[in-house]
Amino acid sequence: LIGSYIFGGCCRNLFTLAQFLFISCEGLFHNLEFPSSSPFPRLKKRTVPAHRWFFMVLLFFTVSVLNNIALGYNISVPLHIIFRSGGLIVSLILGWAIGKRYSIKQVIAVVMVTMGVICATISSAKTNTKEGENSGSMTDYVIGITLLSIALVLSSFMGLYQEVTYVKYGSNWREGLFYTHFLALPLFLIFYSDIKGQILEFNQSIPLTLDEIFNVSPINIYLSSGMNSVFKTCTIPRSWAYLIMNILTQYFCVGGVHRLNSIATALTLNLVLNLRKFTSLVISVWLFDNDFHIGMAIGGLLVFFGTLLYSFGSNKNSSS
Repeated sequence: LIGSYIFGGCCRNLFTLAQFLFISCEGLFHNLEFPSSSPFPRLKKRTVPAHRWFFMVLLFFTVSVLNNIALGYNISVPLHIIFRSGGLIVSLILGWAIGKRYSIKQVIAVVMVTMGVICATISSAKTNTKEGENSGSMTDYVIGITLLSIALVLSSFMGLYQEVTYVKYGSNWREGLFYTHFLALPLFLIFYSDIKGQILEFNQSIPLTLDEIFNVSPINIYLSSGMNSVFKTCTIPRSWAYLIMNILTQYFCVGGVHRLNSIATALTLNLVLNLRKFTSLVISVWLFDNDFHIGMAIGGLLVFFGTLLYSFGSNKNSSS
């Protein structure tokens, strides 16, 4: 299934590397300058000290890797989406720790979201127990939940750290987008063998003609008959086509996250991300037939309505 292939599985490292490469190359154009005193371009002067970007990169990369690994431990895509929505309460607790204040509605909303995550987690755990008794599946499940929990805390701390950084040094979101991806590229050498094997698998996937790709969009009506004939003969491995689509969608998503993080609080950012995750949850179940149980449905609804309540409880005096 395309959905589960993109969201999880062993090919996540290759997907993540491709996204980091694309965003780094695009960001390089926005962070280069051409001084008149030198024939060579150079990076623009940073507004944020390098040590802050290095620390943020370490957090960002660790969170990405932990989320990828967790999917290999009996963690379903719907549960993965719902569980990661629990970042609201972690952000709230961390915000309290540094002196932030929140309204009653915001606190109630965060509690609802947390209850939703717990409900979905318990429901998925019961399902794993029934389907995998004496097979070690429950042990794998606990490991997966532990990895997700660690990633959740680190992700929330990273959002708060970014917020503080932008407040102190200015909201240069393009600089943040570039350095958090570019500086992380050498870390992918850890997964060299794994990524090399994934590339070979991608090359051997079923071919997809360019005509099939453009048939799903209105662009094909503007192409000449000769161009259409060429597209019918040109092929690309199906997995690479999916990878390209994933890179483009992730670029807009990650860019939007960094832009929002530069003008909003970490808690508000978590709110918006939760709405995106709820949309992903609906798509995951509706289009790709991923397992979904009554407990997950209740949990998903609690997360969704808790998020809405938070939005109504947010105003200029709700947090400081």
